[in-house]
Amino acid sequence: MGQVLITINHTNFLFWVLSALLLSFSTLAAMPLPGQNPERPNIVLISIDDLRPDIGSYGHPVAKTPNLDDFAQTAMLFERAYTQQAQCGPSRAALMTGLRPSTSGITRLDQPVSKVIPSVVTLNKLLKNHGYETVSIGKIYHHLNDDLAGWSKIPFDANYDMSQINGGKWLSSANVKSLAQSVRDRKKGALPNPAYDVWQSKQLLPDELNLKYANSELERLSGQKKPFFLAFGLHRPHLPFRVPKSDWDKYDPKQVPSPKNAKQQLGAPDWAVVAWEIWNYDNLPPRPGPMPPSEAEKLRHGYLASVSFADGIVGKILKKMSALGLDKNTIVVIWGDHGFKLGDHGGWAKHSNVELDIHIPLIIRVPGMSAPLRTDALVETVDIYPTLIDIAGLDQPHKLEGVSLVPLISEPNRVWKEAVFAQYPRYVKKQLLMGETVRTDDYRYTAWVANDGEVRAEELYDHKIDPIESVNIASDSDYIVQLERHKRLRSEGWGRVHNSLKQSTSAK
Repeated sequence: MGQVLITINHTNFLFWVLSALLLSFSTLAAMPLPGQNPERPNIVLISIDDLRPDIGSYGHPVAKTPNLDDFAQTAMLFERAYTQQAQCGPSRAALMTGLRPSTSGITRLDQPVSKVIPSVVTLNKLLKNHGYETVSIGKIYHHLNDDLAGWSKIPFDANYDMSQINGGKWLSSANVKSLAQSVRDRKKGALPNPAYDVWQSKQLLPDELNLKYANSELERLSGQKKPFFLAFGLHRPHLPFRVPKSDWDKYDPKQVPSPKNAKQQLGAPDWAVVAWEIWNYDNLPPRPGPMPPSEAEKLRHGYLASVSFADGIVGKILKKMSALGLDKNTIVVIWGDHGFKLGDHGGWAKHSNVELDIHIPLIIRVPGMSAPLRTDALVETVDIYPTLIDIAGLDQPHKLEGVSLVPLISEPNRVWKEAVFAQYPRYVKKQLLMGETVRTDDYRYTAWVANDGEVRAEELYDHKIDPIESVNIASDSDYIVQLERHKRLRSEGWGRVHNSLKQSTSAK
């Protein structure tokens, strides 16, 4: 009798194991399981600087982005993706290290990863250590010469004088040399440097030069068996909005939307939104403004023209990949490093915790996946690193602070994160405050925290009734329950959300 019971229990155990395996396979559909593909997938990361979700596939009313829209039809679009910090250096460091700014210590532009946290195994370094050829073109890290040990060859970016980058040699093309000198002259103030510019020169812009180099690299890489990681970073739509006339002509200036809220948030601290970057350019009134309506309209027009220019570059890369047959075994990630204000809340550029600065586009295509897919789950930049190595079948080199999106790609409507986190530092009366942000399904909460841990100010916005974040309701007694909930989430940190998600995923 005992032997029969043991046999029955063993049979039940096998039944449940087989059922779980079948469920797993059906959930993942045709998408390759991590580590099961005998050939590790290639990875192409396309980073677009200062791109907020002003894309047709994200619902923008007039954006001309046919290539990004077509790509979204073959991929998974994350409707609510957020960056870790609305600034180039920290946001890119978060992607490449899988660590949040508060952990890495990288919260400023002058902090290269290789100097601040040299022992951390970056995404490109991990892939290189596991047999990938790793190539950087354009703007990936904020500093072109950052993390050189993680790249198989010297990074290339036509926006820089390559002869100054760790012994790298500039291309021999006179066209490239002339453009490089023009870039240097503008930076030195020798030439005008307007915030927007209709580019009518025959010289190729840096992103166009980088595209030519990227296409030649794709040709080379496609002819080898070794897997590759190609990271391509566009400079546009980052200021200055300098793109060809053909991209400007795609828009009727009268149809370019104005901000839904051009006023400072009612009840928010004065330092919540600042605007300094825009004033580095020449065709504007004296800092700090206000921005004349005519200039504001041209800037918004120029931003959308720059978005369309970037879309055209992306389309040419994707077309090249398709022509080379790389679609079959290449993961493609299109990511915006942070958002951008175009007069919203009275501000220009990024550098804050407002929704428009931390909300980013993220679209991922995995070979064999069902598409198109969309999810409104909360995800973050730090989730990209663990996702890519999960699909590639690689172990985490250190504790990553994001989570793999593979289960979400398999099941877009599944239970996911309760909150995502962002931050931005601000000096207020010579005291450093860190704006620590918690974004949940319906709210954004930010605590401005001093070095001693004291919270100097709070913000809370109800996105159900105020999606444009007009009024700070942190002091509204009707929201005391939500305020306390978000304070607890901030205090407990991302680890609590991370652990609860792991429990939820294993429970399914």
